[in-house]
Amino acid sequence: MNSLTSVGSLVVSLARLINDAGGYIFGAIILAVVIVILLRVIADALKLNPFGKFAYYATKPANVLIGNMRQSRFYYPLKRAFGFDPAILMILIATAILGYVVYTMIGYLNVFLIGTGNTLIAFGLGQPLTAGKYLIGTLLIVAIFFLLSLMLIIFVNSLFGLLKKAAGFAYRRIAPLLHIFEFGGMFAGWSFLILWIALTFAAQAVMAIFL
Repeated sequence: MNSLTSVGSLVVSLARLINDAGGYIFGAIILAVVIVILLRVIADALKLNPFGKFAYYATKPANVLIGNMRQSRFYYPLKRAFGFDPAILMILIATAILGYVVYTMIGYLNVFLIGTGNTLIAFGLGQPLTAGKYLIGTLLIVAIFFLLSLMLIIFVNSLFGLLKKAAGFAYRRIAPLLHIFEFGGMFAGWSFLILWIALTFAAQAVMAIFL
C-alpha cells in the first residue's frame, strides 16, 4: 500500500469517526441548552438576587435566548394560542431544529472526507478516471457545503441572536442566491427554505452520480 492509499484510508477512517460522534454532538447541544434553562429556573425558584454575581452569570445565557425568542414573529401568535409565555418552549423546539441541522451538516462533512479519501485511494491504485470522478464530486460537495454553512450561520442568528457579525457576512454572500429563489406571490418570504431544499437536492444528486 503506497502513501496515497494510506492517507486516503486514514481520511475515510476519520470520516467514520466523525459520523459516529455526530449523535453525541447533537446530544451535547440539547444538554447545554437544557442546563442553561434549568439554571435560570433554579435561580428564579430560589429568588436569588438578579444583580448578584452568581445569579447574573448563571441566568444571562438563558435571558439572552428568551429575549431573542420574544422578539420572534412567532412569539405573540404562540402566546395567544397557548395562553402562556412560550419562550422556553420555543427555545427547546429551536434547539431540536438546530441539532438536526448541525447533524445534517456533519453528514455533509463526512461525505466530503470520504470523497477525499476515496480520491486519494483511487490515485494511489492507479485509477485516474475513478479518482477524477471522486474529485469532481468532492469539489461540488465542498461548494454546496460552503453555501449550507453560510445558511446555518444565518439560521443560528435568527433563532438565538448569536454570531451577529458572522451572520452579516454570511447574508451578504448568500443574498444573491436568495434573490434568485424569491418567487413572490404565495412563495414570498420562502426563499431561504427553497434555497436550502435546492442545495439539499443538489447534494443528493452529486453523491448519487459522483460519490
